[in-house]
Amino acid sequence: MNPGKELFRSHCRETGAVYKKWDGRISAALIFPDSYAIGAANLGLQTVYSLLNQYDHIVCERFFAPEFSRTGSGLRNPCRRSGRWVSMESGRRIAEFDLVLFSISFESNYTDVLIALNDGGLTLSSRKRIDSEPLVIAGGVAVQINPEPVADFIDAFLLGDFETISGRLVSELPVLADSGITRQKRLQRLAKNVPGCYVPGACRPIYDRSGELVSWDVDPAFPFPAPPSVYEGPTEIVPHTRILSPFAAFPNMFMLELARGCGRGCRFCAAGFVYRPPRKWPVESLKNTIARRNGTDRIGLVGLEFLGRDHTESLCQEMLAQGLKLRFSSMRADGITGTFVRLLGKSGQRSVTMAPEAGSERLRRAVNKNLRETTILTAAELLASAGIPDLKLYFMIGLPFETEDDVQEIVALVDRIRRTVRPIGRSRGHLGSITVSVNTFVPKAWTPFQWAATADPAVLRKKRKILIRGLGRLPNTKLKLDSAREAIFQAVLSRGDRRLAPALELVAIHGVLWKKALKETGLSADMYCGMRGKETLFTWEVVGHRVRKEYLWREWERASRHQETGFCHTDVCTRCGVCGVERGL
Repeated sequence: MNPGKELFRSHCRETGAVYKKWDGRISAALIFPDSYAIGAANLGLQTVYSLLNQYDHIVCERFFAPEFSRTGSGLRNPCRRSGRWVSMESGRRIAEFDLVLFSISFESNYTDVLIALNDGGLTLSSRKRIDSEPLVIAGGVAVQINPEPVADFIDAFLLGDFETISGRLVSELPVLADSGITRQKRLQRLAKNVPGCYVPGACRPIYDRSGELVSWDVDPAFPFPAPPSVYEGPTEIVPHTRILSPFAAFPNMFMLELARGCGRGCRFCAAGFVYRPPRKWPVESLKNTIARRNGTDRIGLVGLEFLGRDHTESLCQEMLAQGLKLRFSSMRADGITGTFVRLLGKSGQRSVTMAPEAGSERLRRAVNKNLRETTILTAAELLASAGIPDLKLYFMIGLPFETEDDVQEIVALVDRIRRTVRPIGRSRGHLGSITVSVNTFVPKAWTPFQWAATADPAVLRKKRKILIRGLGRLPNTKLKLDSAREAIFQAVLSRGDRRLAPALELVAIHGVLWKKALKETGLSADMYCGMRGKETLFTWEVVGHRVRKEYLWREWERASRHQETGFCHTDVCTRCGVCGVERGL
């Protein structure tokens, strides 16, 4: 009897998971250090899982954070055993595997990485691990942006798109899993033969007396900085959901990636820069993939912003003709047309999310959101007219160059949207609701705002009061605010370096609060949250993204002048350096 499989059958009701006997196979633990609900909906995790399990000599099994929830659907992780990390497929522990792979999507998961290693019986420090312990390798967007906060705990990072490197990694697995070979030799082999490999033990950051990073001491046997691999696109099948689950964040939904990256260039968004060039997948490949969906009529479309209006509308029309039910992630207001909202209405969608990000046009120009208020109001009117009553709006506060007037403009814009859709809803007999979600800006590496400071907590408190007071008086309007305190520590991790390792260990293993952990290790949030100068050498420059630092600085300067930058047209534009020698703006 397979205890893990029985747990899965009784609690999770997944379809599409892969079960293999271990007989002589190389075993890989694929760990998503977050809840089952979030991990089960993650396309990156499912892509790695399916690409490895397509090889008969490999068995790859999934792990999720052993959280427990009884909010209607029962277990968030169906394989929870008294809080221990065990695999979904066989119920085995982490240390039983030949190789440990982490897929890390969020900085907030760094503590869970340490908890998983500790629970699995592995040595936390990569430098202290012995040859008999499995190699610990990490990937995912969080470490692709800045791997350094967890560099002391990871043997190697695989940066970039896994589709490009999976074949080469599989070729090296017999060596990587061989504990008879020293860890150093295995890591040298990995770095030499697998693109996008960064071995943090091969470089040592050097700081001056003031604590500023000045250089690295690098082992010449390893690539530095490490350039992430770039997937140029599919031929027949695009990334999609392989495993359906009623307990995923999007229950039993077939998620389909329409495009990767984004050419809009919002100056706060790392994905818009580290995933350059933006790539849209062929429509025929999308259709081929939809035809292979596994037992569901619910389709979720990812990357809608870049596919293009004509392609999107024709694809949606074809899917609706097949009786499929479509769901969309956040949509740009300038992509919402009369034809498109009719398709949304036919699909049964009752709510749409838009992200103006800032209340005033001046600040939207500064962040390069490039949305006029008339466009936002027109989109809201079209949605209401199509019978889509509920609207979700995303904004940020604490942005660079933001004033209290900009925050007041969030309230004013929401009120104008409400006044636009109210008569339409009233005529239909359903007023609907507006949910306003406001998050605190966190500076992200590899963006034009990587130089920006995190807003002062006192200033943030004042701005939050403006929103609470202003939006609280609007009927049918709900305000959701993030935790300003958590945003500060997210900013620390976002721009953090290896000096955070002792604090991370205190928080993850010993349960010390973040503020106290930083103080006990001689650090402070101010070290990581302050303004940076043009010549600052950033800790995340260990990653060799192709977008040029000089370009990002020019974008920062344009933001200070509230100037917009146009769309990323890869066939004619070379301004950021990714697609060739830049010719300036």
